[in-house]
Formats: sequence, structure tokens, C-alpha cells
Amino acid sequence: MTNSESDKARTRFRTSQEYRELEKEKDLFRRRILFIAIFSKRLGRDGVDVILVGGEAIDLYTSGTFATSDIDLLVSDKTTAGRLLNKFAFRKEANGLWFNRQLNIVIQVISESYSGDKTRVRKFRIRESELAVAAPEDLIANRLYSAKFWKSNPQRDLEQAVALLKIFDNSIDDAYLNELAGKNKIGDYLADARKQASKI
Repeated sequence: MTNSESDKARTRFRTSQEYRELEKEKDLFRRRILFIAIFSKRLGRDGVDVILVGGEAIDLYTSGTFATSDIDLLVSDKTTAGRLLNKFAFRKEANGLWFNRQLNIVIQVISESYSGDKTRVRKFRIRESELAVAAPEDLIANRLYSAKFWKSNPQRDLEQAVALLKIFDNSIDDAYLNELAGKNKIGDYLADARKQASKI
């Protein structure tokens, strides 16, 4: 696609009904989720799978409790995703993140395969779109692993894991979560998180 064609594509999208809806949405959390749903639907038409992971997935499950700086999306075709982001008026920054300043949305496109059990990924209906979101068990294990080993923000990681354990108290697959804890050597952190969740 030439620069001229790319500019025309961005202009077409900025004048579309979808983009106007995004601009009108004042709540940043709702705007981000709406964008992800629109983006996923568009990519789905091209046969590209999308799964919302990371902090934004936790933010969705907790209804905006844990705001995150960027949106992590696993995609089966990074090139197609990049072209579509360009049409959506996103610019790729030097750090590899895609940023739309007008919408105040930052996207990280990840081409790795889903690290957890893909059959456990949950589906959300948002307007006319279906959004695939990482399984709560996988997110809990990820956050506990981060708290124990990465230690970038262990308190926040633990709080997020506890919140997910509480929200999904009646539907969490404990056997699967225990299996993840064993594989990742986070059984001690999981026990602590479960204890905290039981007190809420």
C-alpha cells in the first residue's frame, strides 16, 4: 500500500460510523473495549484470530478496576493486524507499540501463540462483535508468576490475582489452576492469594 493509499484508508475510517462512536465515548475503559471489539471483528473477516491478554484482560474482568497503559493482543497474523491498525489511524512508535493519540489508545501486537489452554479462553459479546479473552486461570497464574519472579510490581500483581479469584470464585477450575501453579512453582503464592480472596 502506498502512502497515498494509506492516508486515504485512514481518512475513510476516521469518517466511519465506528470511529465516530469511539470518539464520542468519553469513558476511556469503554472506548478501549469497544475499539478492541471492532478491531477483532475486522481482523476476523480476514481470518485472523485475536485474544485479549495481559492487563487489559484483567481490567475487562474487573470492570475497569485495574487500568493499564496499553492493550496486549495476541494475533495469528501480525502483518495484517499492523495494516489494519494503520487504517485505524494508529502510528507505530519506535518501541514497537501502536498509538492513536486522538483516541488515547496504545496497542501491543503479539504474534506468539496462546501460552495457556486455548479451549478455556472466554468469549464476550460487545455490540455486534465477539471478543476472545484469556482464561481467568491463565491470568491468575501469570500474575502470580510475575509477583514471585519478575517483581516489577508484586503487590499490584497479587491484588489482580486475588480480585480474579474472588470474581470467579464459583467458576474457577481449581484443578487446572493447581496444575499451572505446580508447573510454574507458584503454589505458595497461589495459597496466599486464595487465603486473601476468602477474606474479601
